[in-house]
Amino acid sequence: MDFNKLDLPFKLRPYQEEGVKFLSENTHALLGDDMGLGKTIQTIVSLKIKYERQGIFRCLIIVPNSLITNWLNEFNIWFPNTGIQYLQGNADNRLIQLERSRGFLIATYDQIRIAYENPNRIPPFEIVILDEAQKIKNTNSQTTLACNLVKKKEAWLLSGTPLENNQNEILSVFSFLKRNVIRKGMEPYEIKEYIAPYMLRRLKKEILKDLPDLIEQDFYLDLSPEQRKEYDLVYQSRKSEDNLKNPLPVINKLKQICNFSYENLKSSKLERLIDINNELKSKEEKLIVFSQYVKSLEYIKNKINADNVFFYHGGLDKLEKDAIIKNFKNHDGHSVLLMSIKAGSVGLNLQEASTVVLFDRNWNPAIEKQAIARAHRMGRK
Repeated sequence: MDFNKLDLPFKLRPYQEEGVKFLSENTHALLGDDMGLGKTIQTIVSLKIKYERQGIFRCLIIVPNSLITNWLNEFNIWFPNTGIQYLQGNADNRLIQLERSRGFLIATYDQIRIAYENPNRIPPFEIVILDEAQKIKNTNSQTTLACNLVKKKEAWLLSGTPLENNQNEILSVFSFLKRNVIRKGMEPYEIKEYIAPYMLRRLKKEILKDLPDLIEQDFYLDLSPEQRKEYDLVYQSRKSEDNLKNPLPVINKLKQICNFSYENLKSSKLERLIDINNELKSKEEKLIVFSQYVKSLEYIKNKINADNVFFYHGGLDKLEKDAIIKNFKNHDGHSVLLMSIKAGSVGLNLQEASTVVLFDRNWNPAIEKQAIARAHRMGRK
């Protein structure tokens, strides 16, 4: 394959050329590259090759809501003038778009879940692409069921999150990609052998030798007296009959108290965060702060209370989210981006930030790695 004839705006890295060959030469493929290695770019270039071979075709790209703009921007750079569209309007209008689209169409998982309540109206697609394909690892979720109703000839899956060591999750993903490749009851070594031809995965540490090392630092903090008092009271309540049956609400409340006192908003974490922020401010570097609690982020924003603090969460619409990301990236010098880890841990390119703070820990380490990789990715100097 001669990449010089593709009229690309930038030269692909060798591993990206390998990824493009893998996708463009396979009708069913899972690109499992580590976060930040450019899965979106490799996919778009592969679609460009497919288009130049056979002309226009029906293609559906299903993505998390937060990644629509990123896909549109990358198409504009790597495959401009394609007439790329994204699903919008009310439910009826979206259904019509799915029926009549003849080219490249981007939709969110939520939109597909709603639209495929009427699957018979929607004709097959030549190729369906799932970004963040781990979204369909739960066999019984409505999202997985809806995606499996999408008629397709070919399928590409993208996921920087390694498939957990769980046979049901692997079965769920591969039942969408290509049925009957693996089946229940197979031994782990058999599964690995059978899925190998359909999967390409490269790790960042193996590929990006020029990416600065990721430096991790843990801070161990004592609770403020106010937090400790509230923490102890809630901790004692764990012995009640209801809490013994279901301890999760107590654990969740304890986590929130570790962030902020309910009574007076005292927080030892916030004091440390302010010190970190002041240090970055003196160096004119950017900071991203993740929390799983929107309320905690609101408290942080009110405390810092500056024009260079931006707040990104799931309650915003697409235009608002896009504006916040743009303003953070383009703000001269120091700025702070407060992000709900659920809304902002995947897909976004935020290598302008030098530091990421996990204000509280997530249950799933893979989600934390996704969040950190928003900044630790190609383009980071």
